[in-house]
Amino acid sequence: MAKQSNPVAEDDMRMGRRVNRKVSVLLTEIEKEEVPDRLLELAQQLQKELAAKQ
Repeated sequence: MAKQSNPVAEDDMRMGRRVNRKVSVLLTEIEKEEVPDRLLELAQQLQKELAAKQ
């Protein structure tokens, strides 16, 4: 049975673009946040452990 493709309605496309913009703005704001020192230490420790396993 062949899959039918339905054209995306213009309203749905506009909604998708709005959501994409909002997500983009949120990600930009998140990237501006400071990373706690403890989280950085854990990430570095994880990198060392992963490198040691290779």
